[in-house]
Amino acid sequence: MKKLGDFMMTALNRKGLGKETKSALICFLADKYADGRFKSISFSRGVLKVSVSSSAAAQMVQMDEENIITHLNREMKKETVKSIRIVNRG
Repeated sequence: MKKLGDFMMTALNRKGLGKETKSALICFLADKYADGRFKSISFSRGVLKVSVSSSAAAQMVQMDEENIITHLNREMKKETVKSIRIVNRG
């Protein structure tokens, strides 16, 4: 039996909205995982772009990058996120 989410993704893909929906979902999951340490900006072509408030925060995200990627890919049930690009806004 298929899940409702599978039907929704199929319908969104038919309408050409699959990539945008997947990007928004990954950004949402990343923000939830971040718990205030960083803010996701965008996701495209396997790269999650995040914003941090300081260079210390950027270093923390960089050290935790592998765990973040593993968590997001586990949530997506697919190897979707390949790398993280950090932007220091502070």
